Amino acid sequence: MPVSFSQLKIASAARPIVDQVLARASNDTDRTRIQNALVAAAGTDKNKVLSAKEVQAIADAFTAAGNGALTPDLIGVGIEQANTVLKSMADLGNLDGVSNVFTLQGASVEARMIKELQDSVVRANGRPMDVNMLIFEFQSDNVEKAITDIAKNHPNVTFRIIADSGQATDSGGNALPSLLKQKLPNVQVKYKKDFPYVWSDSAKRPLYNHGATQGLNHHKGFTTFIDGKPDSLLTGSFNWSGTADTKNYEDLTVFQNKDASSRRGIEQFGNEFAGYWNNPEAALSPNDFQNFKGRKWNEMLTAHGQRGTASTNRASDAYANYTLPNDAKSLDINGFQAKDEARLGELLGSKTLARTVMQDRAKFGRFADMEDLLERVPQVAARLTEAEKQNIGFGNGQVSINNATLEELDKVGLTRKQATALVAFREAKGDFDSIDDLIKVGVPKATIERLKPFLTAIDVEAFFNSRPAGSTTGGTGYGPDGSRLSPVAGADGTVSNQRASVTVGATDLFNRARAGETIDVAMYGASPSAPEFVAMINAAKRGAVVRVILNDDYTGPAASALKALATQGYAVDVRIQKAKTMHEKFGVVGNDVFFGSANFSESSSTKHSENRITVKNHDETANQFKSRFTEIWDKSKPA
Repeated sequence: MPVSFSQLKIASAARPIVDQVLARASNDTDRTRIQNALVAAAGTDKNKVLSAKEVQAIADAFTAAGNGALTPDLIGVGIEQANTVLKSMADLGNLDGVSNVFTLQGASVEARMIKELQDSVVRANGRPMDVNMLIFEFQSDNVEKAITDIAKNHPNVTFRIIADSGQATDSGGNALPSLLKQKLPNVQVKYKKDFPYVWSDSAKRPLYNHGATQGLNHHKGFTTFIDGKPDSLLTGSFNWSGTADTKNYEDLTVFQNKDASSRRGIEQFGNEFAGYWNNPEAALSPNDFQNFKGRKWNEMLTAHGQRGTASTNRASDAYANYTLPNDAKSLDINGFQAKDEARLGELLGSKTLARTVMQDRAKFGRFADMEDLLERVPQVAARLTEAEKQNIGFGNGQVSINNATLEELDKVGLTRKQATALVAFREAKGDFDSIDDLIKVGVPKATIERLKPFLTAIDVEAFFNSRPAGSTTGGTGYGPDGSRLSPVAGADGTVSNQRASVTVGATDLFNRARAGETIDVAMYGASPSAPEFVAMINAAKRGAVVRVILNDDYTGPAASALKALATQGYAVDVRIQKAKTMHEKFGVVGNDVFFGSANFSESSSTKHSENRITVKNHDETANQFKSRFTEIWDKSKPA
């Protein structure tokens, strides 16, 4: 519902500035225009409270437009300038916690990743913090230094790292052997259990062979948890190396725990890490890995009439099993879970005061930060120590119709009947495309309009593949989410619940694509037999417009298959990136995006440990990946 100026709550520090700005109006019409600008300024952080910072942006814009009384033209110029500043303020606020960065666009992605890690340490402020890392290639001196410095200076931070088996030696500048030599007590490392070697008659010894792997650890990312609270997730195509940062096309997405969708993605990744870490057929500590490799090496030597030479007698350095810490303290003051208000009451020592806070939020919208909370409900200040303030989070004040619980939907304002129908629909059919789609489950249009400020259709979901050593088949992750089912559209559009693998994370979007809809895919590795590739082809045959960028190496058959489809009259175009390594693995379908570590290959689907993230109904992310696609497309050559 539109908000009038009289409905705003004006912060005490903002009141004098408001009076000065309004005094420059020469008539009631101009005054109304200025008031509307102030209403827009207050809404940049999704509330009805005008802060000093927000009104100052308006005041500065009007001052820049001219001194003295404001003419209608000057007001127009000032409002235009103010809108630019306010958009920048909203973008910096990043209320949904999702941001996307790409290499070769000026700033260093590696530097951004390190800064996000350091920012998490600052947020922890001495509280226990877990950094859980899954990485395929790690040759970055800068990342190694960042981990070392944090581990030495912040004993509250524990790093756990699972790397591919190829990272266990220091060849090629691998960072982990060097990091382990420092014997930092809060840095623990495991390697993927794998022996990718074949016998060489000419060398008379085992030689590395990529095709012999039983499954790479192909992930590239990490999560942070602060005192049990999910804090952040960083993942994408970006390996930790100087080459990736300066010579490749790569992507990295940052999720911060500012809304329920991002929080769920962080939790899913954290659960996958814990399951991986605790599986002795998936990951081994350094000595145990070297003993395993030595045994396999000697077995291969012996099988070919040679004498065993590898050492297999290192003392076990196995780590204890890891359980994600329990979040027993944190709360989202803008959240809609029962625990949020209950924990606030415990923190304040008063249920009555907690209700006062929630009533203020219901009337004037989300609290932007601690300063905003203390301004609006000053009696809170005397109840909180600095340490207790750290337990309060300031989410975006919305829940997603695609992952909210019945409890949250009820608290937002849906009836139990409406909420139950909503959950049943999405479990059977998959995500809603927009809030307006709630009319499909019997929510009246008037109710939808009333609740729009508190609802979103954005959904973040993590999909995994895995394959422990010795297994002949791949799984859908090592963690508890590996067994979950997800509503997936088949080739004929029929929706059924399937295991949530990296494969269905992409095929579901392709199978839902409509005639005339554009599918843009940038894929480092692609095979025509991969299920994702087949689903993309089928989408083109149904009338979708398909554009694909492939890396120059290893993608000849895929490029030929796409060119053949184009010659048959389908709207398919393919380009090859030759100048740089095109290492990205993303797709954009409408305002839905998938990305992560997984290529379009049967190895990704059945063998390697991989992730694929989907971000649905998120215009900003879709536009950013679309723009990235166009950037690479324009610099690539027709196949």
